[in-house]
Amino acid sequence: MLLNLNEIHFLLAGAFALFALGFVLSLLARSKAQDGNDLAQRLEQALPGAQCAQCGFPGCRAYAEAMAQGTAPCNKCTPGGQDTTEQLAAILGTPIPEDDNDDAIFTPRQVAIIHESLCTGCGKCTRHCPVDAIEGTVRMPHHINERECIGCNECVKTCPERCIELVRLEPTLANYNWDLKAIRVKRT
Repeated sequence: MLLNLNEIHFLLAGAFALFALGFVLSLLARSKAQDGNDLAQRLEQALPGAQCAQCGFPGCRAYAEAMAQGTAPCNKCTPGGQDTTEQLAAILGTPIPEDDNDDAIFTPRQVAIIHESLCTGCGKCTRHCPVDAIEGTVRMPHHINERECIGCNECVKTCPERCIELVRLEPTLANYNWDLKAIRVKRT
């Protein structure tokens, strides 16, 4: 089946029109990204990307937009810790706000636990853990390493058996974080 000259011209014109449309759309997307969202984009890149919602926002993007609008302080990212807070303050050009609840460092952190009697070992939680704190093999009950868990709630959201929950550790000397160093989750 050979194409005649008119059909070839039609195909070439269509390909050129699609290429031109793609080029124009990419220019529009770049100009929109450089408008007012540039600050929010830089703030989001400085965040660890754990999407843990410990800052009170549903994800890192929402938190970055709130900081860019001036409605959220830059010191609420728990997984990022002090390094991230300093980066965010530098991007915003503001001093690091003093935390109004100083007892927060004495409150034990939240971690996820798996009720092993309900766990089927499907492994969906292990794929969504940003710090690889979940241990186990397929078709066997899994276990969460409390020392590694950052309490991001990702495993709770993805568990089809509903056998994972977030709990606050007991306020004992063993659960107190003596180092007071944040866990830094790197964006991949």
